Amino acid sequence: MLSFECECGNKTRLYATGDCDEQGREYIEIEDDERLSVIIGDKSMLLRCSFCGYTYRLEQY
Repeated sequence: MLSFECECGNKTRLYATGDCDEQGREYIEIEDDERLSVIIGDKSMLLRCSFCGYTYRLEQY
């Protein structure tokens, strides 16, 4: 299980679904998608807190 906590105190978890893709990687889902928005771009992933609106950027290397 993965956890996300925003600076404002918003907490949500990402959990394994039990389903895997062709390479054996397990899918994850957001515990409560009302608390966190995930936006996938070409070179980064954005995590946006639904409470305060702050956005975090995770770069792809």
